[in-house]
Amino acid sequence: MIHARATVVRITLLASRLSPLALTLLAAPLGAQSLAARADSIFGRWAGDGAPGCAIAVDHGDSAVYRGAFGLAELEYAIPNTDTTIFEAGSVSKQFTAASVLLLAARGVLSLDDPIQQWFPEIPVYAAPITIRHLMLHTSGLRDWGSVMSLAGWGRWTATYTQDDALAIIARQRGLNHVTGAEFSYTNSGYNLLAILVERAAKQSFQDFMTREFFAPLGMRHTSWRADYTRVVPGRAQAYARAGGAWHLDMPFEDVVGNGGLLTTVQDLLTWTHALHAGRLGRPDVSTAMLTSGTFNDGRPVNYGGGLFLGPLRGVPSINHGGSTAGYRTLLAAFPAQHVMAAILCNRGDANATRLMIDLLQPLVPFAAATPSVPAPVAAPFRLDPGRLTDYTGRFRSEEVPATLDIRVTRGQLTVSRKPGDSAVLRPQAVDEFTGLGGTFQFVRDDAGRITRLIVTIPRVVGMPFERID
Repeated sequence: MIHARATVVRITLLASRLSPLALTLLAAPLGAQSLAARADSIFGRWAGDGAPGCAIAVDHGDSAVYRGAFGLAELEYAIPNTDTTIFEAGSVSKQFTAASVLLLAARGVLSLDDPIQQWFPEIPVYAAPITIRHLMLHTSGLRDWGSVMSLAGWGRWTATYTQDDALAIIARQRGLNHVTGAEFSYTNSGYNLLAILVERAAKQSFQDFMTREFFAPLGMRHTSWRADYTRVVPGRAQAYARAGGAWHLDMPFEDVVGNGGLLTTVQDLLTWTHALHAGRLGRPDVSTAMLTSGTFNDGRPVNYGGGLFLGPLRGVPSINHGGSTAGYRTLLAAFPAQHVMAAILCNRGDANATRLMIDLLQPLVPFAAATPSVPAPVAAPFRLDPGRLTDYTGRFRSEEVPATLDIRVTRGQLTVSRKPGDSAVLRPQAVDEFTGLGGTFQFVRDDAGRITRLIVTIPRVVGMPFERID
């Protein structure tokens, strides 16, 4: 376990060069109060038990008030986590991707209002134009490519997907989750496209562009992209998940970045966040654009900017983003009114980074009490005549996934199989409607009453059509 405290450093900056948010975050430091004892009580259960853990960094104003690490970075050789251990940042990565696109926009290389087909002729034209801005705000309606492939039984980390694979899956889609610009639907697809966009517009690799424009100028020496998952990264924590009473490796074996894939440390994350709020992120600076909420078609705020959620966290105004990739769990947040910034990077899949940060920062940030969850009323189960289950059997094919769903009756239950050895139960909810695989299966009949189509909705994929082929 490592603890570090920085002495108070007072700096004077010209008000004309700083936004009100930057002035707030550079206010008086915390003083003598230490978070070490509280961190020990929260994270200490992971110290010395041969388990993975987390690294944490907290700044107050312009002073580092806490640096700590718990648990192991590598279980086989019992290597401990430290505050310089490299973790994967999950979707915290999205703000880095957004910054690179906004920098190219500021330089006039592209416009956020460019239709995506201008840069991606592979992608079909939809009823309403999808722009680069829509990709950044999660308002495009594009289906999440990883969720699409899970319908085929090949979700992320079950195959070694590449950027080209993600692009091909996105380009195969003919439907959207919603009307473009009308709703917020979180999707990794948009940020994979943005990373590819940077390479096409800047005519260099995403890694080289980010290093030259951001990482090197900011001194982020331990930050890079996982564009090659086989690359050896000295000092990197392995990710783990608990199963069957034991820890198992749970690593993101894929070469897909932009949506995630940033390898970094808690200190580098706070270096980035200080630059963002001090108005010195990129040349020209893109901080204002990063911290500006987009709007829906009707003018309502999205409360999302350049890869950042711009809204309250447990009742406290914040700028934040969390992440979850394989067994990594992360959160990077700033609380302007309290002059606090914090980063948590974990290499265990059971870590709730948001809850851990809230518990740690409670003395500094007035989080509201958690609202008790109220169990939803349990409806009486829908009863379907078992003799009617055969109506739904058959093989259903989608060219957008692509996959063939084999639906049959197995031991008195309707089941769906996506590939050999794979089977899940479909439970009736209404006539022609079932639930399974975390989503809904709606069977569609023709005028003669024969089932000819299947519409599947799962998280991040709405209304995927499958046609009956037998």
